[in-house]
Amino acid sequence: MKLIPIPDADGNPQLWVNVDHLVSVMPIYRGGATGIVVDAEMKIDGMQLYRVKLGEHADRDAAQLAFERWMEQLQADPDPV
Repeated sequence: MKLIPIPDADGNPQLWVNVDHLVSVMPIYRGGATGIVVDAEMKIDGMQLYRVKLGEHADRDAAQLAFERWMEQLQADPDPV
């Protein structure tokens, strides 16, 4: 079993998930007050959909970049050996 941290927009872990139970991760974009808001929506086996707020960004490209950086954090090995 390998647990991975699910970081928030600041990189702080919100919860730890068994990687085998992570079914899907996808970005959700929507209009915000001054730009584009992006969340990461996750399906974890046995849980309801879980969303991580990744903040509001100036445009779609910036929001997409924020999601990609967050995914890189998610995929990083928290305990390299």
